[in-house]
Amino acid sequence: MLIQRGARMSWRRVAKSLQALVAHGLLFSFTLLLVLKLDHALSYSWWTIFGTLWLFHMVVARGRFSLPAPSAPHNRHWAPSHSILATPLLIAFELLLCIHLEGSYVVNLKIVFLPLVVFEVAILIDNVRMCRALMPGDEESLSDEAIWETLPVS
Repeated sequence: MLIQRGARMSWRRVAKSLQALVAHGLLFSFTLLLVLKLDHALSYSWWTIFGTLWLFHMVVARGRFSLPAPSAPHNRHWAPSHSILATPLLIAFELLLCIHLEGSYVVNLKIVFLPLVVFEVAILIDNVRMCRALMPGDEESLSDEAIWETLPVS
């Protein structure tokens, strides 16, 4: 029984390692294709080049959402919302960038970068929320150790 459980755990580790290898390979291939496209060594469309990045997003999302959700630390009743918004906003930016780079300048660059601005504002709001959550109340004082315990682990 113990051997079967150990074998199952090792296969799970192999699958996670393979998933990480695929994700890193896709990210490397996107970088390589992007450099070759910018040097005019490739004539692929921008949709093909960014396709590897979108496959990378799918592999990472598969790994992220297949894990059990971590439990929130004590006295923390909120989660960083920018972590939920990150992937959709980044993909929206990449799609708008592809539309712009394909030569049909239908989309203005201000619109292309709008998802990134929204993402930065969400990060700013989350950081302000986290700072307020760490601040002691009127009657209480907070030590450095207590502050480090309440910080989210990433």
